[in-house]
Amino acid sequence: MEKYKYLDHKVDVLFEAYGFKLEEAFENAAQAMFDTMCDTNKLNMDDNKTERVEIEEDADTLEELIVFTLGDLIAESDSRELFFKKFKVTSLKQIDGSYVLKGYAIGSEMEPELGGTVVKAVTHHECSVKKEGNMWIIHVLVDI
Repeated sequence: MEKYKYLDHKVDVLFEAYGFKLEEAFENAAQAMFDTMCDTNKLNMDDNKTERVEIEEDADTLEELIVFTLGDLIAESDSRELFFKKFKVTSLKQIDGSYVLKGYAIGSEMEPELGGTVVKAVTHHECSVKKEGNMWIIHVLVDI
């Protein structure tokens, strides 16, 4: 199973992420965004050079939750000057009608030569989270 694929878009970056579990689809959506932002395969992930950043988001819908989560990862990447390599969802629950996600991202210091496309924001436009058969599919458009 592929984790994600990029789709054609005239101006911005559009992708679909997949997972047998919703958590996996969220992780793969984050990976698609990270791979847009930098060459994650070349990041220096030595233990003394990595940083772990905790993420916690809540939202009324799954579409809002993916937009808020990816937006938070962009903000953390920018403010800490990190390129993230991996995102792990540790908890995803529905509580009193709201969705609550907890997770963490692992990254290392931004190195300009590894930079890719600058992602400015995640949009609500064209965003969807749906289950088809046994597969979760997340459709995301990021503003570049």
